[in-house]
Amino acid sequence: MRFNQKKTSIIVLLFVASLLIVLPIQMVKAQTTTTVNVTPQTSTPVVGQTITISITLNNVQNLYAVDVTLNWNTALLSFQTNSNQTFIGVSNGVLNTPISVVLDSASQAAGEFHLVVTSVSPTTGFSGSGTIATLKFTVTGAGKSSLTLVSTLADYAPGGISEPIAHNDLSGTVDATSSSSSPSSSPTSSSSSPTPTPKIPEFPLIATLSIVVVLASIAIVLAVKKIIKPTSTSNFIQFQDNPTTG
Repeated sequence: MRFNQKKTSIIVLLFVASLLIVLPIQMVKAQTTTTVNVTPQTSTPVVGQTITISITLNNVQNLYAVDVTLNWNTALLSFQTNSNQTFIGVSNGVLNTPISVVLDSASQAAGEFHLVVTSVSPTTGFSGSGTIATLKFTVTGAGKSSLTLVSTLADYAPGGISEPIAHNDLSGTVDATSSSSSPSSSPTSSSSSPTPTPKIPEFPLIATLSIVVVLASIAIVLAVKKIIKPTSTSNFIQFQDNPTTG
């Protein structure tokens, strides 16, 4: 029985240790996911206003080429000609110099911005975060326009073939209103005002994982004690019922 108890304790310790090792690794992976973002992801301008939209890159490793396309609703947003600015090979941008710009175009008729840039030998891959490009729009109509983002990232492979870099594209939305529909010009009444919904705060990820580890450990230890205790009592009773004769 001592052997079984010792063996069970070792299993429990290994289980807890595995949780303590695996969970932090998963947390780090979640925190360092590569993303290409529309910034800001949500805009609420009024008709006639000028807005600036950025395309940013976060947490990339060994980047050598970028292919980005952004589309918008031409009925609601008017691209300001020659307002697009790329940030390639600069301190707050992406990619290491020298670079080659394969394509840099913006079309209001098509509602599309397309940028293709690659680094050129002998430079190495870029790692970090930065801004890829910015664009300016004039809001011409009320309504919602998606800012649809599609991108491809390629890594640096000296002497070989570059491979795509896994990442997430985070598109944006522009929700425009006319100035006449602003809250200040609309009739209001206390009876028609919606009651604000209380926001439930998000529980910190680290605290949640810590609680999971602790609860799992307690549950296993209690289960082990429950199994061991009846066995020990049973052996004692058996010993009393069958005393050794002298």
